[in-house]
This record gives sequence, C-alpha cells and structure tokens, in this order.
Amino acid sequence: MDTKPLAAIGVAALVLAGGVGFVLADTGGADGSATPTAENATVSVGADATVERAPDEATVTVAAVGRGETTAAARNNVSGDADAIRNALESEGATVTSSRFTVSPEYNYRDDGRELVGYVAVHTVEAETSAVDDVGTLVDAAVDSGADRVEGITYRLSDDTRAAAREEALTTAMERARGDATTLATAENRSVGDAVTIQTSDSGQPVVRPEYASADAGGETNVSPGPVTVDVSVQVTYELEN
Repeated sequence: MDTKPLAAIGVAALVLAGGVGFVLADTGGADGSATPTAENATVSVGADATVERAPDEATVTVAAVGRGETTAAARNNVSGDADAIRNALESEGATVTSSRFTVSPEYNYRDDGRELVGYVAVHTVEAETSAVDDVGTLVDAAVDSGADRVEGITYRLSDDTRAAAREEALTTAMERARGDATTLATAENRSVGDAVTIQTSDSGQPVVRPEYASADAGGETNVSPGPVTVDVSVQVTYELEN
C-alpha cells in the first residue's frame, strides 16, 4: 500500500511523579508556643498521578476554499458549499456543530509593501463523532463533497470516561501520598494518622491530535490517534502519632 504522510504529531506520555515534604507543625498551643508535640505534629506530602485512556470522541474540521479577483468571484469559485459537506458528514453519522463562511483579502507581500492579489472565500464545517475509528471516513466524505482541506482533527475523552480516569488517578495519587508519608514518619520513629487537609488539582480536559494520517492508493484516509492523559496532583497533610 502506497501512503503519503499528511500529519505527524508526537504525543508525549507523562509518567507518575511526586514530591514529598516533611513538616513538624504546631497547630497552636494556649501560650502561642510552636514546639511540636505528639498531639499536633504533622507531615505534609505531595503526589502526582497520570492515567491514559484511548480517546472516545473526535472533532473534524474541514473547509472548502475559493479564490477570485473580487469577493463575488471568490464566493463563486468555492469548490463545494457547506450544505453538501454538512450532509455528507451527517450521512456518516457525525453531528455538525458549526458552519461558517468568511471572505478575506489576499496579499502578496514585498519589500516595498503589499499588493492586493484577490480574495479568499472559505466555507468551514465542524463535526463531532463518538466513532473515533471512522474519522478517516468522515474526512473522505467531506473531501468528496467539495472540501479542499482538513483544518484539524482533535480527540478527547467523553465526560464519563474522563471522570472514571480522574477517579483512578486520584486514588493512585492518594495511595502514593500516604506511602511517602509513612516512609518519612517511620524514619522519625513515628506513625501516620488521619489526613488533616487534602488539596487536589488537575490539568483540565486534555486533547490530542492525530499522531499519523495517511491516504492509501485507493484514496482512503487513515488516522491514528494517540492516547489522552488525565493528570492529577494531591497535597495532603497527615497527623503524626507516636
């Protein structure tokens, strides 16, 4: 099979990482002293965790382009209209979320300034799908209907998938935090009690682009996405016991 690369974007996988800090903290005595005691000493630790999941949602953005000496000519030269592209995408099971049309001037830039050479008209259509394995089919359907270029393909996790991945990452981070706290406490001949405070943070909804896309000799586009990562961090303070 003859292939030609259309896009190649590496996705860096993050690894489990964490940091710890040992703190003997006084919660405050009646006389305002700051001398740690068995009752008020604490240990604070931080831990991170990353969970990877295969993307289960994708967005495809395509555009039909036309050029002309006037705005009217540019509009008339657009190879396909948004309705045809929209219908083609929807016939493949995708949901069209936006469709927009723009016309802008095109310049030739030179050392002595710029020269207006014409106008560019662009019909852009964006569609979403949960059938991530069919993204290549969507691209082909759009191109066959008049789209001239692929503006972008992005992958992400659905809300339910991301919530489950985040829960797993938080569980892993908390287990590591307690393990690090136990190691530090043991070095001081102490033991770890209940958590006093817990703070969490995460990186929001991650998105990846295709790692590789190709068109074979039969004109079919194949797209290979990378994994989506969910990253969380926890900061935990535990009581120290004798």
